[in-house]
Amino acid sequence: MLTILLAIVLFFACLAGGLQLGCVIAEKTWEHWRPAYEKEDITSLLTKTELTEADYALLYKQTGLTRLGIDDLLEQGDFARIINIQNFYFEKPKVTADGFAPFTYTEKIDRTATITMLKDGDIIVSARMRVSFMRFGHSSLVIDGENGVVLEAVSPGSVSELSGIAHYQNSANFMVLRPKLDEAKKAELVAYARENLVGVPYKITAGIFTKKYEPSKITASHCSHLVWYAYKKFGVDLDYTGGLVVTPRDMARSKNVEVVQVYGFNPQTLWN
Repeated sequence: MLTILLAIVLFFACLAGGLQLGCVIAEKTWEHWRPAYEKEDITSLLTKTELTEADYALLYKQTGLTRLGIDDLLEQGDFARIINIQNFYFEKPKVTADGFAPFTYTEKIDRTATITMLKDGDIIVSARMRVSFMRFGHSSLVIDGENGVVLEAVSPGSVSELSGIAHYQNSANFMVLRPKLDEAKKAELVAYARENLVGVPYKITAGIFTKKYEPSKITASHCSHLVWYAYKKFGVDLDYTGGLVVTPRDMARSKNVEVVQVYGFNPQTLWN
């Protein structure tokens, strides 16, 4: 009996040690991406009547804003936000790994990022959250872009809720994604999500021990599953791999989304 007890204790000690070693390795090997090239003056581009493909390519390289992000802000005459995004893109923040649960960390920066103009139905994803060496990330559905309100499922023991985007602004990386769905359908989707997807119990195993897609009523979810479910309900599958579990990375790699803004990821490889 004592031998069995010692074996169990040794097993869990080795497991805990392995998980902690994974935390150390993940922290030492992961790098926050920032430009290694020089910042350029882009002000003349912002006043042009028409931008070329080369102009958009340069603006993306200098700001992390794609054509969608640039056009959104230019249409509003918000040149200042584009410049603010560029300035922040080239800053060198201090990145810290903050633990908030056993072997669970999130990478944060010591300043606040400027996020592009959000539209209802946009998705924000980040790779900042990991358990030991396993990087799961986080994702949210934009419910009210004008006021920065998102729907998200945060952690075990909680239920999905409406919150703000502030934690993404302090995140070591994030991407704003725009799913390929017409505006009228997105308005229906957002209204459905606000009415039906708030207060859903968090379950990391959603899709494994519960059905991945429940056509009548969702009973359990996690951050990326919640966002995926909302779009699946309206005929758009954002799961790149099509497996039992959908992750933020799966949605970032989906052919059914377009990138609007990227920060902290390599703009050429994104989350690949």
